[in-house]
Amino acid sequence: MTIQRMLLPIIVMLMIGFMPARLWAGVVQIESGKMTVYHKTSQVIFTEQVHLVRDDFELDCDRLVVYYKDKGIDRAEAFGNIRLHHGKARGTADKAVLNQAKNSLMLIGNAVLEQDGNRVEGEKITHDMTRDKTVVLPSKGGRTHMTIESGDSSSNLLPDTGKQP
Repeated sequence: MTIQRMLLPIIVMLMIGFMPARLWAGVVQIESGKMTVYHKTSQVIFTEQVHLVRDDFELDCDRLVVYYKDKGIDRAEAFGNIRLHHGKARGTADKAVLNQAKNSLMLIGNAVLEQDGNRVEGEKITHDMTRDKTVVLPSKGGRTHMTIESGDSSSNLLPDTGKQP
């Protein structure tokens, strides 16, 4: 095995962690029990207790597939036992997709977001960070559900965009 081939996983991790991007602004750190790099398909697969951290955003899952192109992350797909933490907000889902090109976050399958006692549930929750728009869709024939704990207008389930009202 050549030195370049042995160093490629480290180079890929540095590339993922230090590239400037909208969803990935700042350093991204990923820890897992196993990491496999697929050079031909430009993807890195992390398995076994995956933990991703970027600023105050954390993602835990069973498997994370990161797709890269042009020396940057294109998108990442998380599978199994997904738990998200962003500030005071918490979320769970069967699958999550972070899409760099679309600047969006999608929670799929038993999707739940909670903050300050408030809760939004649906089969699919999509947040478009460019448009600052969140859509919650029910499962086929089902309905979405929202629980509002208090009348405090400062409680908000939607991601903080940093914009002042």
